[in-house]
Amino acid sequence: MAMTSGIMWYGRQLYPPTWHGEELSPAETFGTLKGLGLETVDIFSRHVDDYGVDTLREALDESGLRCACYYITGDLVSDDPEKRKAVDEAFPRGIEVAQELGAPICFTAGSQHAHSGEENFQRYLDRLGEKLQLFKDTDLTLVIENAGSLLHTGEDMVRAAEALGDEGLRLCPDTGNFTLWGVDEVEAVKMCLPWAAHFHLKDYAERWEEDGKVGGTEAILNQGITPIGEIMDMLHEADWDGVLAWEPGPQDEEGITESVRELLRLIG
Repeated sequence: MAMTSGIMWYGRQLYPPTWHGEELSPAETFGTLKGLGLETVDIFSRHVDDYGVDTLREALDESGLRCACYYITGDLVSDDPEKRKAVDEAFPRGIEVAQELGAPICFTAGSQHAHSGEENFQRYLDRLGEKLQLFKDTDLTLVIENAGSLLHTGEDMVRAAEALGDEGLRLCPDTGNFTLWGVDEVEAVKMCLPWAAHFHLKDYAERWEEDGKVGGTEAILNQGITPIGEIMDMLHEADWDGVLAWEPGPQDEEGITESVRELLRLIG
């Protein structure tokens, strides 16, 4: 069993994609990432909206990168009719796109940042349960991450996994998001690990909290305050098998290259 390197198609340089001042096509972007030594990329629904499925599929084939995870955006908690309609349409379409791109995992986001509180948490679980039924006859796995005011602790993630794990739900722990919310990252990852199917590996240079709001600045991987090395030691010891997707932030080309190099070193 082995860990696999990956990257989110995200960040200042990568979306819209530019490299040393030159605008890149998806094929050129993926080729650049493959040239850095990466094996997989996480693709968002907005990328499909901008480029189309066929263009992205061709870019994957040409570069040799694999799509590890496809992101379905939508608010599962809101009772607004338009948002409910949008999310109900997003999931079947997301499953179709993920299959076309060859992604084994779908990630859902768009609920955690807009809501908080126990009532909304329960509504989130109820609607996640409904959407999980769409995955029953597929080979796809649906994952959620720790994010926002609704779901940001290891305990929150475990509650969701215990409630919906039998329905197929799995977790995507985000190391940096634990840092952002002042959570013990190592303990939280340890709690999530039995259900973890995908990882967001993110490091923060600093964090702050003011008037109940949290913020921070992302660091080059393993140079910030998130205990990336300790977390990686734990994953190696557990012989965890899956994709570690580094999440770029404000890094320039040099920062991206350095972070990817460190990711590959950590994976070994």
